[in-house]
Amino acid sequence: MLSFFIICLSVGALVGFLAGLFGIGGGLIVVPALVYLLPMAGVPEAQLMATALGTSFATIVITGFSSAQRHHKLGNILWPAVKILAPTIMLATFVSGLFIGNLPKEISGKLFACLVVYLAIKMILSIKPAKADKQLTTTSSLIGGILIGIASSMAGIGGGGFIVPFLNSRGVDMKKAIGSSAFCGMLLGLSGMLSFMLGGWHLQNMPQWSLGYIYLPAVLGITITSFFTSKLGATVTGRLPVPILKRCFALLLIVIAIDMFLD
Repeated sequence: MLSFFIICLSVGALVGFLAGLFGIGGGLIVVPALVYLLPMAGVPEAQLMATALGTSFATIVITGFSSAQRHHKLGNILWPAVKILAPTIMLATFVSGLFIGNLPKEISGKLFACLVVYLAIKMILSIKPAKADKQLTTTSSLIGGILIGIASSMAGIGGGGFIVPFLNSRGVDMKKAIGSSAFCGMLLGLSGMLSFMLGGWHLQNMPQWSLGYIYLPAVLGITITSFFTSKLGATVTGRLPVPILKRCFALLLIVIAIDMFLD
């Protein structure tokens, strides 16, 4: 258990920094790490992917809060953009999470890998300047929020890989898109956490210190370090030019996609 907790601390430090830097919840790294680590804690094979997703959402709540708090101080959250997008994402994540948690591990794992590939391609294409003819409207926020919530529940992520390019393609400055994504990701994580907690509440074969599909020791280990490193990542965001941010984000997703397919 000690080695498990130490690894979680290391994962949390990396995840927190990336969460603050790119406005993501860190699930793209947390989920693959937990799929490897959770068997050490006694999580059954059949519940492995669902527990990785649920636990990832729980860590996103803490990491997202820290990152969003820092971005708010930096003035990077565009409140008119999130007033419709955020609640729509929360509702879509909660409802879809109740279904995703019951999918077989093989299916949910493949869905996760496909989404990572999509995010990598999307970010590479979004390196070019956003077209000015797209505007952030109530309709686009509702449709985008529903799709982002569903996709995020499949991947156990805070939605940054979807929210950032979505807002940026509609004329929102990259840094404000990242800050707004951090705020939405915090609420998305809360909704996903409650959904997977409720969906796995009936299980009897989970290890001690589990709440449904959420394994609390992993949440604690990851968030202890990620809470602090996310502030560092958010600070770095304000010092890097936009093209570098986009290329780094795309590179991160490509590396994760390759790793998932090799695995």
